[in-house]
Amino acid sequence: MREIPLILTALLVLTGCDDSVSNEPVAASGSTLCVADYEACVNPVFDALVMGETGQTTCAGSGCHDVDSGSGGAFKVFPGAEPGSTEMLANFFAAKGFANLDNPANSKLLLEPLQGESSVAGTHTGGDIFPDTADACYQTIVQWISTRVDDEAGASCGFCTPVDVSACGY
Repeated sequence: MREIPLILTALLVLTGCDDSVSNEPVAASGSTLCVADYEACVNPVFDALVMGETGQTTCAGSGCHDVDSGSGGAFKVFPGAEPGSTEMLANFFAAKGFANLDNPANSKLLLEPLQGESSVAGTHTGGDIFPDTADACYQTIVQWISTRVDDEAGASCGFCTPVDVSACGY
């Protein structure tokens, strides 16, 4: 007989439920990165940072990660992309694809060009770019990845401070 009150209770609870379902997308808090901060602070690193000890080209250079002629693996960017352009948005998505939002320091975007025990040893054929995690450009990129937002173009974006790339790398 105790089963009847449980069944009645369950029915009462279920009849009080609203069966309407919203088709509105629900944004997970902190699930993306800022486009404006990428444009202002991260993309300039890829355009200006001289690669390794050779000093021959930039990350976005033709022999490295240039979309058209780069040989630098899956990470490809358009050199000299203009803010707000389709190319810049493509660069943002390429960089975001190599970012670890749960653990920014474990992002492939940072580990491959990093020298030392935290790096992905031998995987960056362009050599070691960041001498350590204190490098100004490394810090700019890790800060961008660490600043998770709800809307990649939202009001919480656009507050990074561009780095002097001449102070970066080797």
